[in-house]
Amino acid sequence: MLKDMYPEQLKYYGVREFLDSEIKRLTALIKEYKEDIKEQGSEFNRDNPIGGMYSGMELTEIHYEMEKKMLYSQEASNDIYFYEKLRLAPYFARVDFKADGALKEKSVYIGLRTLQNPDTFEMYVCDWRAPIASLFYEDFEGKAFFEAPRGKMYGDLLLKRQYKFENGELKYYVDSDIKIDDDILREVLSSSSGEHLKVIVNSIQREQNKVVRYSDGENLLVIGPAGSGKTSVGFHRLAYLLYRNRTELASSEIIMFSNNDIFSSYVADIIPELGEMPINYASFYSIFAAELPTLNVGDYYALADEVIAGDKNRLGSAAAKMSRDFLNFLECGACALEPEFADVTLEDKVIISAEQILQRFMQDDENSPKARGERLAAFAQGVIEEFFVENQKEIYKAVDDETSIDEDTSKLVKRLKRQVKAQAVEMIKNAVLTDPLKIYIKLLHEYAEEIGNPHLTDTLESLKRGVVEFEDALGVVYVKTVLGTSAVLLGVKHILIDEAQDLSFVQHAIIKKMFPRARVTLLADTNQALIEGINTVNEELLADIYSAKTMKLHKSYRSTEQINEFALGYLPHDKKYEIFKRQGSEVSTISGNEKDLINKIKEESEKGKTLAVITKTAEQSRRLYKSVKKTVENIRLCDNKSCELSSAPVIMPLALTKGLEFDSVIIADEDKCFSGEGNERFMYLASTRALHSLTVFEY
Repeated sequence: MLKDMYPEQLKYYGVREFLDSEIKRLTALIKEYKEDIKEQGSEFNRDNPIGGMYSGMELTEIHYEMEKKMLYSQEASNDIYFYEKLRLAPYFARVDFKADGALKEKSVYIGLRTLQNPDTFEMYVCDWRAPIASLFYEDFEGKAFFEAPRGKMYGDLLLKRQYKFENGELKYYVDSDIKIDDDILREVLSSSSGEHLKVIVNSIQREQNKVVRYSDGENLLVIGPAGSGKTSVGFHRLAYLLYRNRTELASSEIIMFSNNDIFSSYVADIIPELGEMPINYASFYSIFAAELPTLNVGDYYALADEVIAGDKNRLGSAAAKMSRDFLNFLECGACALEPEFADVTLEDKVIISAEQILQRFMQDDENSPKARGERLAAFAQGVIEEFFVENQKEIYKAVDDETSIDEDTSKLVKRLKRQVKAQAVEMIKNAVLTDPLKIYIKLLHEYAEEIGNPHLTDTLESLKRGVVEFEDALGVVYVKTVLGTSAVLLGVKHILIDEAQDLSFVQHAIIKKMFPRARVTLLADTNQALIEGINTVNEELLADIYSAKTMKLHKSYRSTEQINEFALGYLPHDKKYEIFKRQGSEVSTISGNEKDLINKIKEESEKGKTLAVITKTAEQSRRLYKSVKKTVENIRLCDNKSCELSSAPVIMPLALTKGLEFDSVIIADEDKCFSGEGNERFMYLASTRALHSLTVFEY
């Protein structure tokens, strides 16, 4: 291999020289844009000292030109930032492919972004999302093909090569005729955890690549065990879709859904790191803020924490409220509600009675109550118009008798008709668009009586005071979607839902109603369901909700073999999965008192790696933090959904660790709350957060 390093180094130096020239060109371009903007502003102030010298069209044109140059300057700055990173490692792979009928093979270097000379069109590096790059992830040496825009391209794959760069120098490369080299993969997986999710373009596995490049236009459900790369694959899929559908899909039209703001910050940088503009992040808290701005809404993780702590009453109540059965009850009940209309009158004459209005409303069984109300208002205005025509003489006489000599009777009649119409429309609107919280409380009471569940009525008093638990807020929002008064966001084209199994049926139903045009990618592992009885743990049901195709990842890569084997011991035999063999230290199980635990935390925190001390509940986290904060420097407490991760050691409850990973994990097993009987799922969840080191400390 050493004798071949020289041409490869020449290639690297050539690419780096191109990047240097592009950085220089873009720097000069930014300077030019800034000078143009400054000069344009100076000219405007000089020519227009007191205002009014330019027409509205001229001002619009000047503003547009300045905005355009500022945008170009920002884009150039983003490119420079990306090119500076690429100077250190501009590509990670190469494939040599000889197409059928071609005279010679083509060498393609693969990296994070396409690097092409704008003058000569020479291709230095090919984007990892390009069709030909799939040869690196999918095919073995020999006969192969890739999906080109004009159809399948067949030929011979002659070489697959992987590169290792370090501090801006090419250290070595590996040729592999089977798959991405396991030694390089082990090196990638052995690296330390950080504050953000990592880009994995240089280590995407074959089964992961099939998910990333799946683009048949269907919704997609990705099922995989802890550590199978679901989240990374999901984000790389978004980047691939943005690349493939450049003219049809923009980053601003994508939303990533999560219940956990900690997780959202953990993954926020991955799309920009892949060379795309940032996407939007949302949660049900943002939906509540928009749809229920005056209500004090409870926290999903408070619910999860109470259930994990063993509150069976809260579980029973929440499970009933978030069930498919209650959802159907809400929908039928909200649609069947009879609004309280009033007569539409003029003086002592009834133009249209409340009974007639109600009959018309109830006969219209299409669409939402809001849409029915709008049609009803149009109908009422038509009846009022006819009434004024049919009773024209009487109305004119009555109005004329009350006017002064100089008043125009015709104008007054028209004004009167407008007033009657406006009052009718307002009355219908108020009757139809009833307070959704009041509707929810009414229907909840009826449902509690129907199924005989006393726990449901426990929350009625707090609801009346405006204190709304998370599960009740979902019900109120769902009532709004049925009434037709919730937002319908047609501009969202794709949604990524991580930990989809942690969302209840009603949450998925709300997403479908509020984002009716969006394609959906769901990432799920039913083994990691946080709240049994509430979460959507049936894979077939999850796929059915969105009419999604299911693709499965079968192998876990996150943890060492020792940690994986330990975690698998807490799953039923039929739920076990393959693991990537990466050696590490044995899992430690230690017994002691709280002081011993604090010493262990201090010992691990001094190793300079990311460390999480995981407790079962938030209350346990708070107690332990109070005991340990004076002993362990910089240790932080995460006991709410908005805690930001850093390199400092952290204590956090199990519910908040979903989707996260740490170099080292200490499971604080207080009174066998993890290792005791019936806690297997919690131990599995906690142990699979560890990358390299896992300690179970019983105290």
